[in-house]
Amino acid sequence: MTLGVLLAILAGAVWPLAGTAGEAPLTRFLTLAEAVDHHRVAEAVAAVPAPLRALRALQAEGNQVAESIRRILAARGHPRSLAVWAARGVCVDLTDAELASLLAEYPTLRAETLDQTAEPIRSAAVSGPVATDRSPPPNAWSLAMSGSTALLQERQLTGKNVLVGVIGPDLPINHPCLQGKISFAKYFGDPAHRGGTIEDLMLLHPLGVLAGDSPGKFQGVAHQLSVSLATVSRGKVNAQELLAAIQWVMEPFSDRKPSAILLCLDFNGPAPRPIREVLAACRTAGILPIVPAGNVASRITGMAALPEVLTVGALDQWKNRAGFSGIGPGVVEAVPIPKPDLAEPGVSIFGPSADGGYRYGSGTLQGAAHFAGIWAQMRQARPDDDIQTMLDALATTTQDLGPAGFDMETGLGLVNPVAALYTIENPPPPPTDEYPARLARRE
Repeated sequence: MTLGVLLAILAGAVWPLAGTAGEAPLTRFLTLAEAVDHHRVAEAVAAVPAPLRALRALQAEGNQVAESIRRILAARGHPRSLAVWAARGVCVDLTDAELASLLAEYPTLRAETLDQTAEPIRSAAVSGPVATDRSPPPNAWSLAMSGSTALLQERQLTGKNVLVGVIGPDLPINHPCLQGKISFAKYFGDPAHRGGTIEDLMLLHPLGVLAGDSPGKFQGVAHQLSVSLATVSRGKVNAQELLAAIQWVMEPFSDRKPSAILLCLDFNGPAPRPIREVLAACRTAGILPIVPAGNVASRITGMAALPEVLTVGALDQWKNRAGFSGIGPGVVEAVPIPKPDLAEPGVSIFGPSADGGYRYGSGTLQGAAHFAGIWAQMRQARPDDDIQTMLDALATTTQDLGPAGFDMETGLGLVNPVAALYTIENPPPPPTDEYPARLARRE
């Protein structure tokens, strides 16, 4: 059954509610197994500028599917649903009876119950004196080790004109070093549950590491980038809320799409399939999802385990894996996934605190914030390169750590972004006809 036939049937049909009295509805994600007409989608986005074309194509296809499903739901007495174009479907609350009736009528529909919740990634406070008048500043070592200092000194790259999305818990972020950094912001949780909590290591601190700037006191990795910030509930975050937040961050702002999304929360178990679909859509649209490896050393799970994301572990000052940094592999649908992808400074990292001053914190979230800033600096130099080209260049120039080759503690190792940019700008010459001819003459 095609979408056209589905809508034709729907036009003359009215269904009664199928719910059972007293049965509690659950949040479901609905999508269609059938494909849309990709030729029509291609025609619709043909005139869109190249940097936004893939994103607009995803929106056109996803909205077409979502609208078809929403019409079915509205006819069945469910006018309230959330369209998730990035995953080609909708979220809606249905009882088991209502869901069974719906799937019996439309066998091409696919459903998943969204009962998983994500939580903020907690970092560890590090005690000790904090002096902001030191020379060099307390975070000079982490900027140098990550490659940020070299990008700034050799290429004058600061993340200027680059937008990075950040998704985190609804916590205060008022700090002098972040003044003017948040260009766009939206809250996706329950408005009645806002405020009342002061905690800085789960959002404020990594934001400062990423983009903070206070002349003479503190400087983040990419101190001239802009941030689009989506905040969600402070505690447990339902998957529907997170889907809405990711989708909003994906949207271009003033014709500027984000170069990456830093996720400051994760699931303790497998990530729901719609979440994976949305993160895959990010990659297709040229937006890199960046996820901390997590601070449970025995595992990497949730979104961090997905192959669609860039998973970052934590290192100390001596380039050793931090004892808390998650060790792979991740497992997705019974398939082991090599993780983490790489590692960045994440132990005793200097950053802003809720009292307006500065503090030290440790965690893979701090490591992920370092890489998000590095990615923004590189994107300033190479705004139009596809994601895989840049990741391949980073992979071939990364400093190997731990056991030789890729390992499940630090992945590929510590990136060398200056060398990666050089590799992109000076690719090796293609093979010529003369080389095999010389081999033939020797024989």
